[in-house]
Amino acid sequence: MELDVVDEASHFVPEYEYANVCSSRPHDASPEHEDALAIVWWTNVICLPTIAFIGLTCNLLNLLILTSNKAARRIPSWHFLVALAIFDSIFLIFATIEVAPTSIQTLVASLSFNAFYTHIVLYIRTLASTFYKASVLIVVAFNVERYVCVCHPLAAHRFCTSRRSKQAILVSLVVSFACSIQWPLVYKVVGCWDVSRGEAYYIIVMRESGFLKAYYKAMDYFSLFAFNAAPILLLLFLNCRLIVTLRKVVDQDLRRTSQDSAMEQSSEQTVFAESSAQQRLNANAMLFAVVALLFICVGPQAPARLMYEYYGHYDATAVVYTCISQQMVFLNAALNFCLYCLVSRRYRGLLRESLRRVFVHESEYCTSTGIQLKTKFTSLQSADETHPMLANMDRRASAFP
Repeated sequence: MELDVVDEASHFVPEYEYANVCSSRPHDASPEHEDALAIVWWTNVICLPTIAFIGLTCNLLNLLILTSNKAARRIPSWHFLVALAIFDSIFLIFATIEVAPTSIQTLVASLSFNAFYTHIVLYIRTLASTFYKASVLIVVAFNVERYVCVCHPLAAHRFCTSRRSKQAILVSLVVSFACSIQWPLVYKVVGCWDVSRGEAYYIIVMRESGFLKAYYKAMDYFSLFAFNAAPILLLLFLNCRLIVTLRKVVDQDLRRTSQDSAMEQSSEQTVFAESSAQQRLNANAMLFAVVALLFICVGPQAPARLMYEYYGHYDATAVVYTCISQQMVFLNAALNFCLYCLVSRRYRGLLRESLRRVFVHESEYCTSTGIQLKTKFTSLQSADETHPMLANMDRRASAFP
């Protein structure tokens, strides 16, 4: 879904206003729309760029950890993690470039900016949408891979490989681009002349072709389903199966521990088994938290989209709800790193080691984390040890089809 936040520039003219297109000035705003535009200004100029800056910083730290540490390269689905951090960063950059300038009055009133921005914004929107959709598909592929590793381990050696991961990333990009190309195809830039001011200005309008209008509407609703509703349902199903499977593994470990204790198992082995079971229980709690975050972040997107279309671009309730939902979109792309550090002690250790590599001379420290990450074929052992971050990715399906 495109960013539906109202912009003060009003560059995109909807289909029903096309007949009187040149009567719309990019920097003119009706008095009755001032409250809605004030909300949009705070969202576009303050909130979204701030979230994007924090997200870029976190994603850069994430890339630093994943690429500079040999232990991190042994993390299962390393390719997906790196691609997700890169795609999230690119999305944050292009989405901020798209929405922020339209609410800065100095830029909007500039004729040179108007001419430049209107000719590139459709391509910026396409890129932002492409990388957001690609990150959604990567999250789905990520979870499918984990599901196969945990629930169907005999198929893991064929399915869970680096080559398959790279292929999935490439397919995600191609499919996402194909589902994001509609804006340059359906919309066009129109030059207008303001007689009273003696100025030329540009706006973006929908083409008159009935086929293109139908294509745009079809892609809009397809994207709403394919990159919002469907990922929620699929990830919910996969995580429920994973939780059930891990629960069974924990119960088996506890029964085995009880049987071994009856046979005079050493106290050290008993403690180790109980610790392993507790780690799996913690992984279950982490999966539940991720599913809850998924609903919190993704749930508002489809209602916001429909409300925005039904009530119009300047309805105060629709604008507030849409602005909040778009901030959730940015938070989805920004907070992976924070969630990694919150739930994974190993990841915090990797962060400390990576920062020491950057700020401390190599001869002044020695590796302290002692991390030996398991391969993706040992997923049934301890979910938070073999997959310290996999469970944290399920919340990323959101509303930027």
